[in-house]
Order: sequence, then C-alpha cells, then structure tokens
Amino acid sequence: MDEQRQRIWWALHRRVSQGETLPDEDNQIYQAGRAELETEEWASLHFAAETLRPLQERLRELIVRNQQLARQETLLRQRATDLEKQYAALTGEPLGIEV
Repeated sequence: MDEQRQRIWWALHRRVSQGETLPDEDNQIYQAGRAELETEEWASLHFAAETLRPLQERLRELIVRNQQLARQETLLRQRATDLEKQYAALTGEPLGIEV
C-alpha cells in the first residue's frame, strides 16, 4: 500500500475504531485496504517462518547435543567419584577434589 492510500485508510480506520459507521463507499475503501494490509502481513509472516526454519533445526540439534553432553558429564562425574573412593581405599587419604 502506498503512502497516500495508507493515510486515507488510516483516517478511515480511526473512524471505525471509534465506533463510527462508514458510508458504503468509504467502507469499501476501508475493507479493501484492510484486506491488502492483511495480505501483506501474512506474506511477511510466511517469509519470517521460512527464515526461522533453519534456526529451529539448528536449535533442535543443539538441544540434542546439550543432552548428550549432560549425560556424558554425569558419567564422568560418577567415574571421578568412583576413582576418588578407590584412591582413598588404597591410600587411606582422600583426594579432596570432589567433582
């Protein structure tokens, strides 16, 4: 919608939003402008969704990787705890690391 039509439509929109009933000719202009703006908005939303798709996929990949790393961390912490216990049992002295 060009700037001049936008100004006309906006003036009509303000009247409608204040509860005024528009004459038929003005109402047709208002409805046509509204439909045009909605079409433009939907087109931009579709573009935005298409742009987000690769980002969503990357986010899913990172979530899976994060979960894998968290599981690995848990296993490594458990292994460190077990090794500390073994060391303490063999030497009688704790390492004091406590991971």
